[in-house]
Amino acid sequence: MSRIWAVARHMIAEGIRMKIALVFIGIIVIILPVMPFAVAGDGVTITSRVQSFLAYSLGSVSFLLSLLTVFLSCGSLSNEIQMKQILMIVSKPIPRWHFFAGKWLGIVVLNAVLLLFTGVTVWGFTYYLKGMPTSVADDRETLEYEVLSVRHGVKPQEPDFESIVEEKIRRLKEEDRLSDMAYSSMKDIHQRLREDLKIQWRTFVPGEYTGFIFNNLMVDREKEDYIHLRFKPISPSGVDDVMFRARWMCGDPQYPNTMTDQNVGEFVCERFHRIVIPTHAVNPKGKIFFGKQNIDTKETITFEGDESFELFFPIGSFHWNLFRALTIIWCRLAFLAVMGLLASSFLSFPVACLACMLVLLVASFSGFFSQAIEYANIAPSGEDPLWIVGPLLRPLGAVFVWVVPDFSKFDPIGNVISGRVVPLMWVIQSVLILIFIKGMILGILGCVILTKRELAQVVV
Repeated sequence: MSRIWAVARHMIAEGIRMKIALVFIGIIVIILPVMPFAVAGDGVTITSRVQSFLAYSLGSVSFLLSLLTVFLSCGSLSNEIQMKQILMIVSKPIPRWHFFAGKWLGIVVLNAVLLLFTGVTVWGFTYYLKGMPTSVADDRETLEYEVLSVRHGVKPQEPDFESIVEEKIRRLKEEDRLSDMAYSSMKDIHQRLREDLKIQWRTFVPGEYTGFIFNNLMVDREKEDYIHLRFKPISPSGVDDVMFRARWMCGDPQYPNTMTDQNVGEFVCERFHRIVIPTHAVNPKGKIFFGKQNIDTKETITFEGDESFELFFPIGSFHWNLFRALTIIWCRLAFLAVMGLLASSFLSFPVACLACMLVLLVASFSGFFSQAIEYANIAPSGEDPLWIVGPLLRPLGAVFVWVVPDFSKFDPIGNVISGRVVPLMWVIQSVLILIFIKGMILGILGCVILTKRELAQVVV
């Protein structure tokens, strides 16, 4: 272990001395203190200013550290092999896998220090911006609720749409209206019917009453606190700023002490609204019943998307949420580091950088590439959109997207900006998948390649 740590210390010192590393570190050190004074958000509220600062600072640091990790990991090993500097190391009694592991450890420790500096700076300037004066009513309370008070969102419990869809498809088959359709078309029909049922469930015609159930609310009923229902109504007519009136009530009829009074309010379409609900409305099983009625005489209202109708309850603090987000970013950088060292163990510096950049691109937009591959399937008519190369490129692309980790699956920066909790499960999955599974596999492969590689050729 002492040998690995010795190589790691040398790697840290080497990284700090490299000009390209100094450029990236200098940019990070400069932009973080300047960012809170350079961004203004919407120019009116401190909430928007804080959210803009968090978005630009965390996003830029994550991008810059990704590039820095690629250049450091690809340049250190490949340059030492090319310039024969590695011969002074391998001639000593140190296994090559110790050398590989030490390089990786040095890079991840350097990234950890830079992310720690980022976290402390972002946390300090966030609370500095919080104390700035504002002329907007409830602006400071909105900042506290939407950014600094970490919340967990719960979607309403959906009805059993699957059984209804299966029944409709069964009737269509009995009418012999689906017998000539391909499987892909059947899949599309199933998805379309399900989406139509979900839209109908979330649509309120004038006078209609609908009840919603929210489960797994981890709140203290005895504590005088509140949970918030956040929703964004939409008018099917497509007209903005449409006003409608609604009546709502919360509680479980089986527990009379959970029932709240009926409330009536006016809401504007195409805007997010909040309804404050006391925590005593949650029953002892962590469930709340929310009933809403459209009492408008003309307007039909609907809610589109999973985030247009959601219940939030507080679950943590801002600094721990920020720490979990930075930990996920660190895991991504650790994977890029081992990927760069693997590539540089048998490729030159430019080629290794291109390979790592490709991996970073695919990992960042993995969801998009997966959908693109799915849409590039052969049409029911038998026509291949990729022509004759389709049978070869499609499986290769699918395997590559599957092997490369999906960075787009989790959005820790987006959750920090919106005040949503960065789940601990995201952190655990990132550590397990990026470091102990895929990172370990790449690391072992890199150690084997470096150990078996002939670093010097004997000339007779």
